Amino acid sequence: MITNDLLEAKYRAQRALAAQGGDDLRAYARNLRRVVRDAEHKYGLKFRYRRTSKIGKPQT
Repeated sequence: MITNDLLEAKYRAQRALAAQGGDDLRAYARNLRRVVRDAEHKYGLKFRYRRTSKIGKPQT
């Protein structure tokens, strides 16, 4: 696999979040949201999230 310093930092962060959450997906998501919220506050950013349609619902 091709890698670089940025990807290695991403993988370290993902492993740390997984370890903090005890491999629980909901805990991982809560921790990730906390990290994003802290980054928004620290750097004056606001991330927007796209709402997805419900699974199985046909898109028009």
